[in-house]
Amino acid sequence: MYTNRYIHSRLSSRQIPDLLQTIFVAELVNPSQCIWLVSPWISDIPVIDNTANTFLCLEPFWSRTHIRLSQVLATLAERGSTIHIATRPDSHNHSFIEKVKARIEYQDYKVQFHITEELHTKGILGDGYYLAGSMNFTYNGITVNEEAVTYETSPEIIAEQQIIFTNRWGGFA
Repeated sequence: MYTNRYIHSRLSSRQIPDLLQTIFVAELVNPSQCIWLVSPWISDIPVIDNTANTFLCLEPFWSRTHIRLSQVLATLAERGSTIHIATRPDSHNHSFIEKVKARIEYQDYKVQFHITEELHTKGILGDGYYLAGSMNFTYNGITVNEEAVTYETSPEIIAEQQIIFTNRWGGFA
């Protein structure tokens, strides 16, 4: 059984957007206890194509549109996942952070923001996977730039990364 997959994307490649959609649909079906989204630059990118209402059973209130990262993270927090978002204090990231905060406002959801100037690590880590590489979670990162990422499902690697992320930024894993 393979525990990892290497992806090299180029302009017009759908591999990374398709993988992100698969990751987030799987999360909505069976949410991780804890999700880490780590990226120096983050935008409210579309991560699920619901234009044909394909995912109505996952979230009946979503309209026929592209579902954005902030919507998915807020939904996962609502379903009990602890969400950690680590990024830089760059003005580019402020609108994404504010969108997430607005979606969870007045709710008792476990969403923690970790802002650090020196951040260069990029990836998303859940209970059963770790996607890491050169890609920022921005439009250019997932669709335009030539990127190299690794998708890991090895329990040992996932556990190691959970410890590293928790030790680095604190919080609960």
